[in-house]
Amino acid sequence: MKRTQAPRVLAAALVAVLFGGCGHNATQTVSAPAHRALENPSDFPLYPRSAVVTVVPVNSAQMFAAIKAGDPKANLPKNFRGHEVIAETNASMAQLRTWVKGLTSSPPRGFHLASHDKGSSNVSFGTTEDNAVGVQLETGDGGRSVYVIAADPRKIRQQLGPAFALIDSYSAVPGVMRGPIDDQAKKQLGYSVTELLDAKSPVGAVIANLKRMQSVDRRAILIIDESQAK
Repeated sequence: MKRTQAPRVLAAALVAVLFGGCGHNATQTVSAPAHRALENPSDFPLYPRSAVVTVVPVNSAQMFAAIKAGDPKANLPKNFRGHEVIAETNASMAQLRTWVKGLTSSPPRGFHLASHDKGSSNVSFGTTEDNAVGVQLETGDGGRSVYVIAADPRKIRQQLGPAFALIDSYSAVPGVMRGPIDDQAKKQLGYSVTELLDAKSPVGAVIANLKRMQSVDRRAILIIDESQAK
């Protein structure tokens, strides 16, 4: 696995879970009251006047350790850590698509478009630009990577109702019945599905915010800002 693939693995894990996938766990989440925005731990520019509502630390160490245990010869990048930042805005998807395309054509100073994203800024997780759009940027030395996704929670929730029903059904199943699935996921990913869907994990935080925002006319911005662990 090349270094530039690491953030895509996490980004896909966080967003693709909404389309039937899964991703990593984390240690803490902070959900903002409706009247107060959180401090943004990333200096990567958000869309103007958007408000940070959730911040979750991310760390690849446990997932990479599980992959290595299953395949000692696996070619993995160095561990990375950083933050998942979820913000919300009343900007339209058309405005956010323009913003993301601007990041693609003129990245912030010190960043360039990740090599595997050249020629496309679309999120390819089974949705359309009407629902979500994203891009991955990285620094010249590859030591820091930022994945940006802008999405319309109401449209995603409408499109993926069956997937959310499955998630809710899984959460309602007694632990003894979830055990075999959790054990298999733990071996492959380092985390059980139960852990991944916890609101204190990056995946769980995304799902919780999509559910919270499905009834309001606001869009969500997800930023995964990570650097190689030293």
